[in-house]
This record gives sequence, structure tokens and C-alpha cells, in this order.
Amino acid sequence: MNITYDFILEITLNIFELRTYTLHVGKLSKAIQVYQELGWPALKKYKKNIVRYYIGDVGALNQIIHVWQFEDDNSRRELWKKIYADEDFIKFASEFRPLVLTQENKLMTAAPWTPLSN
Repeated sequence: MNITYDFILEITLNIFELRTYTLHVGKLSKAIQVYQELGWPALKKYKKNIVRYYIGDVGALNQIIHVWQFEDDNSRRELWKKIYADEDFIKFASEFRPLVLTQENKLMTAAPWTPLSN
């Protein structure tokens, strides 16, 4: 059986980074406040790479989860280097990091059968 994917070339050129921050119990509302006041204002200049932010609900309590998209690993490393040099981001991070219990990052590529859009 031969299966042809007309979109495989386009999606394999991208990598996605799934970042999960598990917060200390009771700190989610403070984390949301810090993101709204400092985080998003610092990060919105990089929004072309941000796929979406999520707040954990059932089973993923006390988590802020976000997905980023990059052309390749080099562009990912370059962007994070730029973000970590951004004074606005450092101000945000200094307020946010004490709220974080653990951080997990995963690099992913889209499966070949994934549609480009809904």
C-alpha cells in the first residue's frame, strides 16, 4: 500500500518545543498574574514562534504549558539566546521562576499524517 502525503515536506521542516511548567501548589493564580503583567508583554514580540499557551485542567493541575514552533534547532537556539538576553524577559523570569516546581521541555516534529490546519 502506498500512501502519499501532500503536506509532509512542509511540516517536517519545523520542530515544536513543548514546555511544561509545574507550579508549586497554590501558585497558579500568582503565575497567571505574573504572565499577564510581565510575561506576555516581554514575550509577545516573539509571538510568531508561539503556537499556543495552555493552563492545565484535569490531570495537569498547577501547570502552564506552551508550544513553540521553529524552522530548525539552530533557529530555536538562536531565539532562546535572544530571549534570555532580553531585559524584559529577565524581569519576568525573576518573578516567575520562584513559582515553578519543575520545568520539562520536549522537542517534537509533526507526524507525517498531521494536517496543516483544521
